Amino acid sequence: MNDTTESAEALVDGILDAVAPPAVTILTVKQAALAMRVSESTVLGLIRDNSLGNIPIHKKSFRIPRQALRDHLLHRYVAVELTAATQELALVQLELKRRKAELDHINKRIAQASGASTE
Repeated sequence: MNDTTESAEALVDGILDAVAPPAVTILTVKQAALAMRVSESTVLGLIRDNSLGNIPIHKKSFRIPRQALRDHLLHRYVAVELTAATQELALVQLELKRRKAELDHINKRIAQASGASTE
């Protein structure tokens, strides 16, 4: 594993531990909402969309396995990190291209100056 993944896992584990002790393996919708820092209706929407694993208790009551919530949060954080890294890479590549063009221009001027001085 790389450092980004390990730090994301540590972050997610810390968030879950703050909401419920590690021994708690099934969380309520309210606890999941606290961990995700969203409303309970958002959690219910994720459940309805099958984006968050759950255990239906009855028609309008659910429990969320800790591992399902952990996987969901991890996917979210790693995706955000990957997006940020991709954007940073694009900016660096753009700057590299700009500097290469600048260097080519300088080399061309040096070549022209060298050619003019030998004539």
